[in-house]
Amino acid sequence: MQDSRLYSLDFLKFVAALMITNSHFQPLYEDVSPSLATFGVHGNALFFFVSGFLLMMGFEKKKSHGFLNWYKGRMRRLWPAVFIWMVVSAAVWKQTLTIGNLLLFDGYWFLQAIAVAYIVFYALTRPIKLFWGGKIRQMQCLFVLSLTVSVVYFFMMPIASGSPFHTSFHYVCHFSVMVMGGLCYSLRDKIKCMSITRDMLWMIVSFIAYFVILKIGKGTMGIRYDIQITALIPLHIFVYYLYKVASYSWCKKAFCSMIVGKIMSWIAALTLEIYIVQFSFVTNQFNSLFPLNLLLVFAIIVLAAYLLKVMTSLFLAVLSKEDLEWKEIVRL
Repeated sequence: MQDSRLYSLDFLKFVAALMITNSHFQPLYEDVSPSLATFGVHGNALFFFVSGFLLMMGFEKKKSHGFLNWYKGRMRRLWPAVFIWMVVSAAVWKQTLTIGNLLLFDGYWFLQAIAVAYIVFYALTRPIKLFWGGKIRQMQCLFVLSLTVSVVYFFMMPIASGSPFHTSFHYVCHFSVMVMGGLCYSLRDKIKCMSITRDMLWMIVSFIAYFVILKIGKGTMGIRYDIQITALIPLHIFVYYLYKVASYSWCKKAFCSMIVGKIMSWIAALTLEIYIVQFSFVTNQFNSLFPLNLLLVFAIIVLAAYLLKVMTSLFLAVLSKEDLEWKEIVRL
């Protein structure tokens, strides 16, 4: 299932970028149906899955240099891009600079959540071979525990008027998906891709099931409201089977194609930057061109994301002791 480039994870990042961006496109759909601005929960889950997979892979392949150095490496990927974009936003759009948005990811709940999730993931998975029967068993127990925490939190938090997945619940519910990503890495040699048709069917059915459950419970009270917690099940199933679907040979062929492959690779490489910059460019000014307005605004977001990545690479290169390598700075 694995390739040295991990095309399956690149595809998941590509889909995550599209889903998360679409969920913030309410102004672009206002003349059609704002409800079309959705899929953000699934996009966030995909990114957490990829993070868990890559974190576990890093733990296995690299010797530990201590938590602080490890965490500094993770923050080196997140913080500079946010810091630079806040400065750019202040200069261009007169956005107020605060300690919160410069240092604490204010306005980006997703980055706050994943920054904390990194700490918890490290703390609970590093002693992986010491307890509970070894690596696989500990990851399975951690997966069940993280799901249990999500369920408990759901019943303790205030009733949501809309989807509970768009409340503080999103700080909690995605951690089990991250653990599932780590577990899939640990079980990568045992996950068999036997039938892409069957895997796609599971993916599609689980995707629809999530929205059916939310439709039944959203905006209600009592048991109909409580049933929304079961949407965690199809959410996890969707992520797992999309990963399986992306693990077939078609995915590598798609990424190796001249045009489509490059576009997918660019978007996958800019997932973080796309998330950071998109709020500055979502506009209804091109709604008369619908649905081309979706492509136009997304293209602008991708261009801005690339410029942010270049600025971030330059910022880090200037601070390092190495000579400036312009090819590396502008390379995706």
